[in-house]
Amino acid sequence: MNLPTGKASMETDRLAALPLFAPLTFDQIAQIAPHASELRVPEGGRLLLDGPFSGDLVVVETGRAQVRRAGERVAELGPGDVFGALAAAEFPTATVSALTDMTLVTFSGRDVRRVGARAPKTGALLRLSIEAHRPDFAGMAQRALGSMVAAAV
Repeated sequence: MNLPTGKASMETDRLAALPLFAPLTFDQIAQIAPHASELRVPEGGRLLLDGPFSGDLVVVETGRAQVRRAGERVAELGPGDVFGALAAAEFPTATVSALTDMTLVTFSGRDVRRVGARAPKTGALLRLSIEAHRPDFAGMAQRALGSMVAAAV
C-alpha cells in the first residue's frame, strides 16, 4: 500500500454514516475502522486507477470527481461511490480527477482481505456492499457513447 494518508484509523461513527457500511452492524464497522485512512484531494487533483489506488478500496465521503479514459469522460463519482480495485478492473488506464475538493476514505486491499479472513461474515457483507455501491461504469460509458453519437448525427 502506497497511499498518501492524512488521518489513519477513522471513528466508527463516521464510517457508519457512509452508505457502503449500512449493511454492517456498529461492531462490524468497528472491526474495519482501524484500517481506514482519510485522504483529502484538492479540486483538480488527479488519481490514476492503475496507480497506487489500483489495489485499494476508495470511498468518496465528500466531493465530486470525473472518470476519464482515453480523454473521454465516462463517469462521475460522488459521495458514497466506490472506486479503486473495482474500477481499475473495468478501466485499467482511467484517471479520476477531482471536480471539487474531496475527502476520500481509503483501505488497502490487503487490509480488506485481512478483515475478511478474521471476520468472514463482516468480509462477506462488505464485499456485497462494495458490489452494490460501485458505479456502473459500463452503463455510464455506453450512455456517454450514445450521447456522443446522437450529437454527431
